[in-house]
Amino acid sequence: MSNSTACQTFIARAVAAHHPRSAPTFCHQLSARASHSRKREDILLKPEVQAFKDYIESDAKIFMGFTEMVRRAQIPDVEDYHHLLWVLNEIVSTAPTYGSVGPPVYMLLAQTMNTNEGFSTYLHSGLNQQFKSMFEAWANYLSSEASCHVLHAEPGGWFSDASLTALGEHFDGSSFFDIFVSENNPETHYGFNSFDEFFNRELRSGVRAVEFSEDPRIINAACESKLYSIARDVQRTSEFWMKGEPYSLQHMLQGNYVDEFVGGTVYQGFLEVTGYHRWHSPVTGVVRKIQLVEGTYFVQSPAVINGTFYDASPPAPGPDLATNPYLRSLAFLTSIATRLLIFIESDNPDIGLMCFIAIGMTEISTCTLDANVQEGTHVERGQELGMFHFGGSSHALVFGPNANIEFFDGYSEPGDHIKVRAAIAGVSRRGGFNTACCHFEVANCAADN
Repeated sequence: MSNSTACQTFIARAVAAHHPRSAPTFCHQLSARASHSRKREDILLKPEVQAFKDYIESDAKIFMGFTEMVRRAQIPDVEDYHHLLWVLNEIVSTAPTYGSVGPPVYMLLAQTMNTNEGFSTYLHSGLNQQFKSMFEAWANYLSSEASCHVLHAEPGGWFSDASLTALGEHFDGSSFFDIFVSENNPETHYGFNSFDEFFNRELRSGVRAVEFSEDPRIINAACESKLYSIARDVQRTSEFWMKGEPYSLQHMLQGNYVDEFVGGTVYQGFLEVTGYHRWHSPVTGVVRKIQLVEGTYFVQSPAVINGTFYDASPPAPGPDLATNPYLRSLAFLTSIATRLLIFIESDNPDIGLMCFIAIGMTEISTCTLDANVQEGTHVERGQELGMFHFGGSSHALVFGPNANIEFFDGYSEPGDHIKVRAAIAGVSRRGGFNTACCHFEVANCAADN
């Protein structure tokens, strides 16, 4: 299956799984609050938003691009560039509620991302540094007790019936409190001291246990996610911005160990806002290198700007498809977005060196490494490596050409739900152990459970 076909299949499933509140309604509510605040003399832009505004207006090209992309995008209920800044001010002054279609800043800017002006403007490194500063200030708020105001059971709260259903969707009917370390007590904000702590909640012991932990041939899922694509024979450099989204190892890996991966395999997934956001090692081995790569926040692939992605046999997209650029650019983002690279030399030589890539997208693209993981650390399959903070996110596993990998049923088609620490693949020596046998064993085990 081609990357473009895989992408279409993935999007069709992903859009169907989005939260019920529409983007226009979301923007309308924010815009009304922003308009009210803008008229009051006693309310000022937050310092980080004012600094963002000052930076934009100090650079003629960025000011022109930002103004024009807002005008061209025609964001529902957003009058102009100045109004948009006040909407941003509203977003970073509070914690997100449950029910929006995605991360709030992304939902505000999604349509600007789908313009040529947005593409060129969002590439500016200086602008991305301003976004980073603004989002770091917001992250401080989301890590404070004040952000707990959204941790309640009323409509829009993260412990409402609708939210709890979404949060526990893929855990076979178990309740939120049985799945995650928490307290069934609203007086203690259900055991969380901040929104960020809730967002990065831990699994209870025994939940999502490592499958086939004693079998060194098995590769386990690093993240709870939806499968986006599997690519074989990946090249050193590719035109990753073109239709079809070819992966480009030189850019994905920031030049690290590229020779060892040319001709290899990439397995990429997408993490949902309501999902579990910690990452776990897919293999047992030694961490050889860790590198944080600063990147963009709101750049989508130019190949899909203005709807050009669907110029042939599109899958009957719903009304939300045109406003979900990042769901149409995930492979592109492996080369350009903020990301953390963790290279692990597997103890199993048939796997060899592999790379886990945590890809932060939009909003707070913070990729935090676990304190116990550093270069030289020996990690076990299923061991926690780190976590994402609030925002859209993706991840990829990259394997070399000598790793003879078979991905198992249930974990090999775009849109498949991937359970963290599940056995997703088996590896063998070429001409040796028959992966079909391993496939049979894993499939039967899954059926038995």
